[in-house]
Amino acid sequence: MSWLRKMILFMVMIGTWATPLSANLVLDKVIIDFRSGDTTRGDIELLNDGGERLYVAIEPFEILHSGTDREERVALDLSEDADLFVSPRRLILEPGERRQLRIALLGQRPAVERVFRVRVRPVVGQVTSEEDGLKLLVGYDTLVLVRPERTSGSVEIVKDESSITLVNRSNSSFEYFKGRACQINTENCDDLPPNRLHPGERWTINNVDGKSIEYTRSASGRLETLTF
Repeated sequence: MSWLRKMILFMVMIGTWATPLSANLVLDKVIIDFRSGDTTRGDIELLNDGGERLYVAIEPFEILHSGTDREERVALDLSEDADLFVSPRRLILEPGERRQLRIALLGQRPAVERVFRVRVRPVVGQVTSEEDGLKLLVGYDTLVLVRPERTSGSVEIVKDESSITLVNRSNSSFEYFKGRACQINTENCDDLPPNRLHPGERWTINNVDGKSIEYTRSASGRLETLTF
């Protein structure tokens, strides 16, 4: 499942029908990518774009076996021995106020990419009237990627008559987007969904018989166009 679909699912799960005056939490980015050779520190700006005081909880998790049927979300105990620094864990935002969320890697880069999620969500304060009883609490499940120092391995591509399967046998993830399935020798094309292919993950694109499949792939910021 792509990170975008997971983000939308999380936002829908915590939302309820709302009054127009509900507080709005806005983030300037939802992905922190600690690429090889880059800094291992990143900031996310939080903005209260509503008219009410906003209480925000910040909850970090590590995602084990991301993208596979063994995927597991493990809450992080941010002790002195933790590999990821996330601060603050709770904050209050007044209307129009901006605050920085700091995320940093503490220690060595891994041999295989590590995936974290930092959940940033409003929490309900005291309800003071019946009109305040229904609030739209939109949160974000931000993605944090910690890349290895050097990328090794490749993506294996297996084709048959009706499908294409990509298996990531490398130590880093690849993002696929701007996908198109075009009937051969025609301009009749359908858009294909984006996906992030994590190490060890298998991704199958079905119903490709008689079609040319094209994707743009990003690998640590480097873009290339692939045709299958």
